[in-house]
Amino acid sequence: MKDLTLEIAEGKLNIRVAAWIEHEDQILVSTFPDGSISLVGGRLKFSETTLEGIQREVLEETGEYFNSPVLFAIVENFFYDPVVGQHFHEFLYIYKGQIQAKAFYVDDATEAQVISWMPKSEIKLLKPDVLSDLALRSSDHVVHLVNLESR
Repeated sequence: MKDLTLEIAEGKLNIRVAAWIEHEDQILVSTFPDGSISLVGGRLKFSETTLEGIQREVLEETGEYFNSPVLFAIVENFFYDPVVGQHFHEFLYIYKGQIQAKAFYVDDATEAQVISWMPKSEIKLLKPDVLSDLALRSSDHVVHLVNLESR
């Protein structure tokens, strides 16, 4: 199945999923070769629900099953990626849940990324920047955020 990414003249449209997984005042993150840090997750596949997508992504990136996932936030993300020279319009569905806590996770994905625990005190390092707003939220309502790095 293909990723839900659509290229148009103005840029790219992405539909992504991410996991908000906490353990002992830490959050599980992916660190990429360029140094950027984000939540574990990735692009949704065609015909895949967001719930199916996040369960697949967590299993691929950690080797663990994502337990009790609940939709936590939706982020409309507008940014420019200088590496590919394109503007992005992205919809990011974030699910809160748990996995078995380990010191080290094996990433089965093809990208060279490191999956690790980051202290929540360093949450401002996450991309997109608005993700740091989620650290203070524990609402039973889905949070809607907009990240306007570019538009």
